[in-house]
Amino acid sequence: MPESPFQPFTAALLVIATALVQLTGQYVLSRQTDALLVTPMIRHDSTRKMVVTVAAIMVLVLVHLSQVAIWAVRYYEWGKIGSFANALYFSLASFTTVGANDLSLAPDHRMVGALEAAIGMLMFGWSTALLVRIIQRTERSDTGP
Repeated sequence: MPESPFQPFTAALLVIATALVQLTGQYVLSRQTDALLVTPMIRHDSTRKMVVTVAAIMVLVLVHLSQVAIWAVRYYEWGKIGSFANALYFSLASFTTVGANDLSLAPDHRMVGALEAAIGMLMFGWSTALLVRIIQRTERSDTGP
C-alpha cells in the first residue's frame, strides 16, 4: 500500500519528540540558572550575568541540534536523501527555515519536511522566550532575592 502524501502518525511522533526535547531543555535551563545565580564561585554580578547567558545559549543550541537530529534520523531512514550528513543538513536547513535547495524529499514525505519548518519556528520562539526569562532572572538577582 503506498504511503499517503501526509503521514500524520509520523508527523505527530516527530512533533512530540521535538516538544519533549524542548521541555527537557527548559528544565535543564531552569536548574542551571538556579545553580549559577547562587554559586559563590562567581563574585561579580556582570560576570554572573555573562556566564548564565552564555550557558543558556549553549544549552539552547544543543537542544536545537538534538531536535534537528531527531528529524534527520527519520529522513535518513526513508533512504531517499542519501547519507546521514545529507539528512542532517536537510533537517537543519528545514528547521531554520533556510531551506536546502540542493536536496529534496520524495513527494510522499514533503509535507513532513514542511512541518519541520513550522515546528522549527515555534521552537525558536519558545527558546527566545526562555532566554528572555533567564536574562530577566539575572537582572532581578542584582537587586537581591
